[in-house]
Amino acid sequence: MPPRRCGNLHIPPSVTCKRQTPPIMIKILLLLWLLILSINPNAQAQSTSIYAGTYSYGGVAEGDAGGMVIVYPESDSTILFYIDICRGEPSYNLGALYGRITLKGGQGVFYTKYDYSNTGCKWQFSFLNDTLKISTIDYQYECGFGNGVVADGNYSRKSCVIPDFFENGESLKVYFKKTKPEEYNN
Repeated sequence: MPPRRCGNLHIPPSVTCKRQTPPIMIKILLLLWLLILSINPNAQAQSTSIYAGTYSYGGVAEGDAGGMVIVYPESDSTILFYIDICRGEPSYNLGALYGRITLKGGQGVFYTKYDYSNTGCKWQFSFLNDTLKISTIDYQYECGFGNGVVADGNYSRKSCVIPDFFENGESLKVYFKKTKPEEYNN
């Protein structure tokens, strides 16, 4: 019987011609594949983009209290938000604030303190399905709003489009990518 061949090599009859990938090589290839996926630049804001959009509550009838929150995914763990609320009749006092929150599991805490305030402003943000719940923490209501204006409530998502900007009380467009809260609030 003539010698068997595997490529250009002659192989003795007792040896088979099989290529096997060693288990360590499979593990290395798998790790490289996972590393490539984690470096994907398009995935930067992927985990917070599920919360992006416009949320609102109330304001159905004239004179009702109401408000809206615009949410922008800044990174894979942070969002930028703009809240604009009105107390309703009879005072129609207003409140607006631009801030940043780090989220974990759809929840995060916002805190800011103004020079004139004693306690500051502290909120719990909780996202669940298409609802954003804002709750004041530790009675820290000093958010720079008009008398009796609080952000507490359940805001329903009206749009899941990632916003480019918000329009403030002076009708100026403020672009999330260009203006960070620290710059806007100074």
